Amino acid sequence: MKAAYQNALQGGAPQPAGDKELTVGGDAVRHLDPNETASSIRRANALIASGDLAAARLVLRRPAEAGDARAAMMLAETYDPGVLMKLGVHGVVSDVAIARSWYEKARKFGATEAIQQLEVLASKQR
Repeated sequence: MKAAYQNALQGGAPQPAGDKELTVGGDAVRHLDPNETASSIRRANALIASGDLAAARLVLRRPAEAGDARAAMMLAETYDPGVLMKLGVHGVVSDVAIARSWYEKARKFGATEAIQQLEVLASKQR
C-alpha cells in the first residue's frame, strides 16, 4: 500500500480513462467525475469526524489536485494549526506552509473563504 501511494504521488499510477486534464496557470489539473469528488468529500468528512486526519488527507488529495475548491479547503484545514486545535485532534502534525499552499490553491479554484484563512495564518506568523 505504501509503495502504491508513493508511486501515485510520483505520477506513476495509471490515469483512469474518465479523467480529463486541463492546464491552469502552468499546472495540469485533472478533473474528476462530480460523483467521485462528492464521494471523496463525504468519506473525508467521516474520517475527519472520527479523528483520522491522515486518511482524510489521502482521500482529499485527488479531488483537491483535480481543482475542487472544497476538497482543497478541507485538505488545507487538516494542516492548519488553528483548525486542528478547534477540532481537538491530538497526534496530528500541523504544517503552516502546506496549509497556506492548499488555501492558495483553494482560492484559485474559487473558494473565497480561503482568503480569510490565509489572513488568519499570516497574522499568526507575526
